[in-house]
Amino acid sequence: MKPDINKYLPMLDGMDLTREQKIELIHDLWHIMQSFVDRAFGVHPLQQCRDKKEFSDLHDSTKCIESTPSPQLSDGDIRP
Repeated sequence: MKPDINKYLPMLDGMDLTREQKIELIHDLWHIMQSFVDRAFGVHPLQQCRDKKEFSDLHDSTKCIESTPSPQLSDGDIRP
């Protein structure tokens, strides 16, 4: 679906832009709004492309990196 340029051009009359810039702005805004609608209905291209895997909030503990806490600095300590 493409925007009706003639419908939206008058809305940009107060802007100091060339006709080509106004048309580009209309197209850009149209694509942004189309992305919001697509995401709202769950047909965003990224959703269609990714695998239909189950996601878990739990991480795989075998892939964790253990780290030790660093020593606390006192107010007078300065590190380079």
